[in-house]
Amino acid sequence: MTGVDRMQHVSSGGLALLVHGLLLFGLMVGVSWKNPPHLPIEADIWTELPAPPPPIIPPEFAPQPEPLPEPDPLPAPVPEAAKPDQAEIALEKAEKKRLEAELRAQKKQAELQRQLEKKLADDKRAEELRLIEQERVEKLRIEKERVEKERVEKEKREQSRRLIDQELARQMREELDAESTQLRAMQNSARASRQMREVRDFQERIRAKIRSALILPQRLKGDAEVIFQVSLLPNGEVLRVKLVRTSGQPLYDSAVERAIFKASPLPLPKEREVATQFREGLTLKFRPSEDAAGLY
Repeated sequence: MTGVDRMQHVSSGGLALLVHGLLLFGLMVGVSWKNPPHLPIEADIWTELPAPPPPIIPPEFAPQPEPLPEPDPLPAPVPEAAKPDQAEIALEKAEKKRLEAELRAQKKQAELQRQLEKKLADDKRAEELRLIEQERVEKLRIEKERVEKERVEKEKREQSRRLIDQELARQMREELDAESTQLRAMQNSARASRQMREVRDFQERIRAKIRSALILPQRLKGDAEVIFQVSLLPNGEVLRVKLVRTSGQPLYDSAVERAIFKASPLPLPKEREVATQFREGLTLKFRPSEDAAGLY
């Protein structure tokens, strides 16, 4: 690189540095110009409001001004030593500001105390309301438990009463059933006794009617028994006579069979249940020595 080129390079670098320095100086001047200096601020605090302005009176009603008194002679000039010191004025202002600050602090403290007392009162009232609500809920719970207990006890009493009624009804049914069974047994026994008497009575009637129609043959030998099974119609007519066991004497067997047909219709009881005993499987037994019939 030649000497001329080096000079040109140095001149360009210095020019760039100079331009940047001018820009930086301009920025600093602009910023300091836009930011004004901080000046002290003073404020006067009034402890009471100023007096209101006097009312405006029209000129015609305005009182005439009194003549001005003679002006007082001008006071003698105060010497420089009697003028108040600026330091004392500053101290008075500082003391006044301190007193005002203390007054504001006292007011703020009083406001905080009032808010604290209000919050404590609100908390106390909220706690009282909470206790009242809790007591009300507890009373409702106790009342609900009492009602539920009474309901359960009532259901138990009703269930016990139902069980007692059911047991009494069961015992009564059993007693009634026993009495009914006993009564039916007595009725059945009485009916059976009556039917037995009626059966015996009609047995005698049937025996007497067959005996009146029986003609014994001559020269009978032995005393063998003959048995017939007789089927009757509902009106007592003889429907069929079946020889179950012979006596060994055909003439005697034939004579008994003819007497049974001849005695038809045989007497039957009017009660259907008793008459059925005679119609279904009526068995007749005869023996020559008795000259009569046995009915079973």
